[in-house]
Amino acid sequence: MQKEHFDIIVIGSGPAGEAAAMNAKKKGRTVAVMCDLESVGGSCTHYGTIPSKALRHSVKEVMQFNANPMFRDLGDARKLSFQQVSKHADRVVYEQVQMRTDFYDRNHIPIYKGRASFLDKNTIKLVGKRKKLSATNFVIATGSSPYHPPGVDFSHDRVFDSDTILNMGYSPRKVTVMGAGVIGCEYASIFGGLGCKVELINPASGLLTFLDTEIADALSYHLRNLGVRSRHNEEFEKMKYSDDHIVTYLKSGKKIRSDIVLWANGRSGN
Repeated sequence: MQKEHFDIIVIGSGPAGEAAAMNAKKKGRTVAVMCDLESVGGSCTHYGTIPSKALRHSVKEVMQFNANPMFRDLGDARKLSFQQVSKHADRVVYEQVQMRTDFYDRNHIPIYKGRASFLDKNTIKLVGKRKKLSATNFVIATGSSPYHPPGVDFSHDRVFDSDTILNMGYSPRKVTVMGAGVIGCEYASIFGGLGCKVELINPASGLLTFLDTEIADALSYHLRNLGVRSRHNEEFEKMKYSDDHIVTYLKSGKKIRSDIVLWANGRSGN
């Protein structure tokens, strides 16, 4: 069985892992990186910050186009589907992966594809492969995943989290977003900008309570203009699943029917 030794092995190729690997290399250490995805970048590049910001930017440009009086003579306001704006996000992700792959190549940092399993404090094995790597030190930067509460069937075709929403194959007309944190508010604005009716379910008393009150109030105002209804102080109870819709039951007794549910109520460390 092959075995290679490095000064430092970084497990995870997201922003934290990339920064650790580049800094170690520039200080003269031998470095390797473990990546459990098909390409580098981690959840930030493939599921989180990069694609969501690309989606938001595309929707913002469409909204500016529709609001510009110069283009009113072209007919009805132009609408794009979620799939159309997703194609732009896919291109941005591809460009990010190419750029970050080039970083590793230029710094001669090898990338090993697969999941790492520790055999002892200095040795890891690639799961399912006949490959061992050893290092004096390890940096574990494995990121986070969307929180999945018990009692919610995420295998259903109409229930999504912030990772799987990017693979949605149709355009909904009504969306329920569970959780009004940064991710929930961002996707609520994206779907609202695409012309969807959005129900934003918030267990707290207001949006993004870590912000100044004036900023949070401004956000609420703009979301309302996009057709987003914010329901504060509401807690989830259960869901009823159908082939063409989902009914979300809240502990207050309210029932909300929508085409899809996006669960965006936090992330858990891997």
